[in-house]
Amino acid sequence: MASYYYFGATLPSLSWRGAVPLGSEAFLERCAIHLSSRDLELVEAARPALPADGAFPPPSRRSRLLAAYYRWELALRNELARLRAGRLGQPAEKHVRPGSVEWDGLRAAQAAFQAESPLDGELVIERERWNIVERLQVGHYFDVEALAAYGLKLRILERVARFEAERGKAAYGEVYDDILGAAGAPGQDGKLHPASEDTGVTT
Repeated sequence: MASYYYFGATLPSLSWRGAVPLGSEAFLERCAIHLSSRDLELVEAARPALPADGAFPPPSRRSRLLAAYYRWELALRNELARLRAGRLGQPAEKHVRPGSVEWDGLRAAQAAFQAESPLDGELVIERERWNIVERLQVGHYFDVEALAAYGLKLRILERVARFEAERGKAAYGEVYDDILGAAGAPGQDGKLHPASEDTGVTT
């Protein structure tokens, strides 16, 4: 397996919920300069989510890290499908894809399903994805498996950044509407949000 020590050493470090120091597309552009075409294909296939049909990207067949990650991801998806179907009282069979039982994937799905909101659930999933990549990359430092793990983590951080932006926008909207409501003005939805009977303001 090829070693990419000098290239790997130039990449900025990544941390959970940290800033995204390098976009995933920029990362792939750098990979295209330093990697063989075969290894580049593998790194390009490293994406956190599986397609709707649950099929593993073909290059993952020659990557132990990606193959293990996608088995976990499929178990996560299947368990989420079962839990959602159960909540709706519907059969889950048409949403479940053939795959092995991965207990960590099942546990992650259950934790996400119990989250307080869909957004919180998405953040739980991204944290669990990050954790499984961290475990799988142990022992890999400057080989193509390490770079595939790096690509996965970059995309996870990008997804988390989008979710955090959505959370911030929602929180801003609530505060904005509260302020306008106190003034008896219409909120972002165009509706009048009457002030509370007890605003704490004396006249």
